[in-house]
Order: sequence, then C-alpha cells, then structure tokens
Amino acid sequence: MTTRPRTAGSSPETVGTLRVSARRLTSGPGDDGRGGDLHGAVSSPFGTRLLIGDVMGKGPELSRTADAVLRAWLELALRQRSLEVLAVRLHSLVAHSDEPDRFVTATFVSIAPDGSAELVCCGHPPPLLLRDGTAVTAAVPAPAPPLGLLDLAHGWCAAQPVPRTAWDRLLLHTDGVSEARDATGTFYPLAERAAEQSAAPLATFTAGIAADLLHHAQGRLQDDATLLAAESAPDPERA
Repeated sequence: MTTRPRTAGSSPETVGTLRVSARRLTSGPGDDGRGGDLHGAVSSPFGTRLLIGDVMGKGPELSRTADAVLRAWLELALRQRSLEVLAVRLHSLVAHSDEPDRFVTATFVSIAPDGSAELVCCGHPPPLLLRDGTAVTAAVPAPAPPLGLLDLAHGWCAAQPVPRTAWDRLLLHTDGVSEARDATGTFYPLAERAAEQSAAPLATFTAGIAADLLHHAQGRLQDDATLLAAESAPDPERA
C-alpha cells in the first residue's frame, strides 16, 4: 500500500507486522480521487511505517505536491532510521518546492516488531489508540508545525513514544474526518464512534466509520476525508 488509492476503500493488506485498511472519501462531485490527502504503509528495516497527510490549499497542483511527498517518504522510510530526520527531510522538500506558499500537515508512525511505536506529528491530528473498547488520542506534548513551516520550530520536531500496551488498533485520519459537521454544526465524534465499532474486523471497522461519517455530514463533506487503520498481523508461525 505504497500509493494513494483512487477508489473509496481498500481491503486489509498485510504490511510488515501490521494489517492495514484505508478509506478515502472525496468532498466534491465528480472528484477523480486526486487531491491533497495522502497516505502510505511500508515495511522497512526499522519497522512498519505509516504516513497520513494533507496538503493545504486549493487547486489541481495539490495532487502534484501530495505525490511528490509520498514518493519521497517511501524512499526515506526505507533508509532513514530517525523519524525526526525523515520529517525534516520532507519539510525541506516542501519548503523548496516550486509551488508557492505550500505546506503539508503529516503524521508519521514507526512500529517495531514488538508493537512499540513512535510518532511525529507535524501540524496534523494525532492518531487514535484503540484498546479494550476505548479510543483515546495519542499524547503529543510537543507537536510541530506542518512540513514547509518547520522553521517556525527552529527546523526540528520531536518523536513521541507509544507503548505497546497503549493500543490494539491505531486509527490515523485527516482533519476532513474530525472536522466534518452535521446540519447543526456539530463535529463528528470520531473517538466515540471508533470506540463503539472497535470490535469489528479491520475492513468492517474502516467501512463503518466511513459510512457513519457520511451519515453525520448528510453526504456533504466540507473536505476530503481519509482513514488509515492498522493492527498487528497474526504471526504466521502460530497460525
């Protein structure tokens, strides 16, 4: 799952030590699936790595920036151990791109074979950690500005550890999910709905959240919305 899908959803796929399922909902009629949202999952020498991001702005050039960031992330994820350095390298790409006034919110996650993880959030919502029927937002004491604006934080960002005991399933998302509103202006209660559906199989879980989100927004999303869920894959030696 190393490219952004053109369809609304995808079946679970084993990537490294994880099973991963993604859903993308577009906000405009006739949307060809290309836009500013991006996501990926890849097995690397440093663990299984996840990315979700959102290019800020309007216009057809958003997809060019999204594609460029995704390609660069895929290359760096395979050879750069440090998530902080990886994020800074991508910041440099965005900051020196030909597109004026461009910046990209992004969350990076790296998950070791034992399930321990670390994450870097650059202006992007942290993932939800699901465990035992609950869903809580991962703590990010030092969130960084978006890629392209890291100079506002002296050009650096900090990785946060996520203990293996904190999650059974991760849910990464763009703000098109958490900021979707109903007719009264109420935001979509993502954590509550994710907790309610957390016992469902992975593909059913992401499909259920996507359908519930559309119902909440009465079919009219204000922004593209992407979900990326992951959980530990079964050990084939124990199957």
